Amino acid sequence: MKPIAGPLLRFTLLLSVVALSGCGDKDKREFIQGCKSGGGTTALCGCIWDNLKTKYSHGELQRMSQQPGYVPPGFMDNTLSAAQQCRK
Repeated sequence: MKPIAGPLLRFTLLLSVVALSGCGDKDKREFIQGCKSGGGTTALCGCIWDNLKTKYSHGELQRMSQQPGYVPPGFMDNTLSAAQQCRK
């Protein structure tokens, strides 16, 4: 398995500033675009999105988009875990 710390760290930092409000296709596209700009593939980023949507409420994700710098508890760890699961 390839090391994922460097590129994954870059893209997880980008995730915290990507608009994640709602469950719509537009939000998923924006998430995937931000994730890909951090080095992820479309498939990997889509998998991570699907995983995170099961862990965080609409309100938490909406708060992330409305309050720059806000990151829900465990978000970075959950994102890294999701990325590792999705790479298998």
